[in-house]
Amino acid sequence: MKSAMLSEAQQARVWEGMLGAEIRSLYFADLSARYHRHQRLSTWGSLALSSGAAVSVLATLPEYLSWLRPALTLGTAGLSAWTIAMQNQKFAIDAADLHSRWNRLSKDYERVWENVYAEDAAEKLEALEDRAADLSKAGCPFENDEKSMLRWETHVLQQRHLVGA
Repeated sequence: MKSAMLSEAQQARVWEGMLGAEIRSLYFADLSARYHRHQRLSTWGSLALSSGAAVSVLATLPEYLSWLRPALTLGTAGLSAWTIAMQNQKFAIDAADLHSRWNRLSKDYERVWENVYAEDAAEKLEALEDRAADLSKAGCPFENDEKSMLRWETHVLQQRHLVGA
């Protein structure tokens, strides 16, 4: 039985796909944490600004600081509206899902990388690239934070000893 082997170009695609998926997995984990943090801060900020303690402090303000009452009221309303409009909770959940899916894809690329002589390696590579395209499309609603992506790329390359620390 003749063994099929991925071409050099196909092997390069597997390697690059594996690294790219790992980088994106870490990027979306970072995004998820960031969205959760924003949600938590805005929730606690709204709670603090609208609490009874804040209201009682505002009630005892001297007349020359009376402008603070409407400013804090508007600030609380603005923060609440921002929290709803930004949908941080939804983005955090969606980014966590993309982290998980990119992570699984990276592991699947790694399995192909570990057996480039498998009869079905080329078909598996095609299927992985199709999944990567679908995941890229699913990630379109998210911001493109180039600095964060570069940080995770550097991290992965350092872990693989492909660049110096």
